[in-house]
Amino acid sequence: MKDLPPGLPPAHSRKWHNRRWWDQLGYLRVRSLGNPHWSRDMPWLITWLRRERSTALPTDQGLYDEAIAAAQNYARTPRRSPEAERAWDRLLEPVDELLTRRQTRHLAATREARTEQDAPGS
Repeated sequence: MKDLPPGLPPAHSRKWHNRRWWDQLGYLRVRSLGNPHWSRDMPWLITWLRRERSTALPTDQGLYDEAIAAAQNYARTPRRSPEAERAWDRLLEPVDELLTRRQTRHLAATREARTEQDAPGS
């Protein structure tokens, strides 16, 4: 299984206590999708990804489409086949790219807020 993208807090980090409310996809990735013991409930995951896609930025919707297609492909893959883990990693690739983009936007917004706060006359 693919490792988490760089910069994302590990699954048991205290940072998820607050972050899970504004980064539900990240929380899902570290707690469920990255857990080899998770049941990999594809109908639920596909529905969840479609719901997330409906509120995503237009620039991110294509990655949600890729993740949904990969989840559908994984659902058709025999669970015990050698291809199953590769199919799972293909599902994680667009999810991880979404999380990398989200992390980049979050850090940029944080820097901007600090800059505004530190600006003279604020």
